[in-house]
Amino acid sequence: MTKRIPQIEFLRAVAMAGVFFFHIWSVIPEAGTENPLGPLFGDILAQGYLGVVIFNTITGFVLTLPLAARGGVLDLSYATFFRRRFGRICPQYYMALALWSGVALFAATAAGPSLGRCVLEHALFVHTLDPACFYGIVPALWWMGLVAQFYLLYPLLLRLFVRVGPGVALSGIVIGCFGVWGLLEYLSGRFPDSPFGLLAYMLYFNLPARLPEFATGMFLAFRFVAARNADPEDRAELPHPASLALAGATILAVALTVTVKDGLPAPAAHFLVCLCTLSASGLLFALPVTARLGESRLVARLAAASYSFYLIHQPLLGYAAGMLHGRMSPLAAFWVSAVVVGVFAFAGAQLMDRAAAALSSRGDAHKSA
Repeated sequence: MTKRIPQIEFLRAVAMAGVFFFHIWSVIPEAGTENPLGPLFGDILAQGYLGVVIFNTITGFVLTLPLAARGGVLDLSYATFFRRRFGRICPQYYMALALWSGVALFAATAAGPSLGRCVLEHALFVHTLDPACFYGIVPALWWMGLVAQFYLLYPLLLRLFVRVGPGVALSGIVIGCFGVWGLLEYLSGRFPDSPFGLLAYMLYFNLPARLPEFATGMFLAFRFVAARNADPEDRAELPHPASLALAGATILAVALTVTVKDGLPAPAAHFLVCLCTLSASGLLFALPVTARLGESRLVARLAAASYSFYLIHQPLLGYAAGMLHGRMSPLAAFWVSAVVVGVFAFAGAQLMDRAAAALSSRGDAHKSA
């Protein structure tokens, strides 16, 4: 079992915080302008969705790290690998799906496709392939379909990384995936009445468009193992992660993103924001203070609960925004929602994790009997 890396724990907590505050801003957008910082506050909050990019990269990293330490060998059958991976994510996911499906049934909203259809597609992880359902029930659950696609493709990706090398594999994936997305964007502009526009839009929520984020995590896992296993005299020759080059790359990526992102096609804009996000994350990873913070009990607990927190927090924010609307200023509602929903979602996430652990223990005991 791979020892937890405190920097990863810290980045996981940061990513969840970014998504959380982004979702508060999405339901209380006035707080983004009616505050002492003016529109700048909203511009900062609007970037919180990039926490998903960090989550995707961390997913690829932590899944690959123990395998990279063994030379990239997946010493499991495909069936066993899929059973373990989906066994890790399904308990909490199905709890959240049942909870919010029950709320939707009680609310009896008539708009959109049937609830039964959406529940079935979510349960089978195919909702991101259906434009009518992928934002149904809980919009944030679209990410689960993306993760499932990555798991299904992972054994083949790992073989590619081992066969051609991590650098070549990542380069090919980035060029190929962004190339496919760019081609669809071009075709949608060339043929505006065709389905290419819808395909290009939906691709943002699916593979292959988001595959480079996971593949970057896989690449970094191989690099991390190589650096850790290098001879002491060779380690000094390896580029230091906190070098001026990394800081410069981060500054350049941020400057380019702020300056030209809005005028670029979606694939190019997403490439830039990913470069910016991952450069900044790499810089944080390299800072000694990040490791110290990641070792703290609070950050460790926040990181451990981040998955279940993600699954349940968004609807709570929507209900909180509705209850507070008109009762206080948007900025006050923003912070009240952050505190109250944050506490409730964190407590609910811990309950879900304990229930999932109990189910897992019962399953292991049943197998051993």
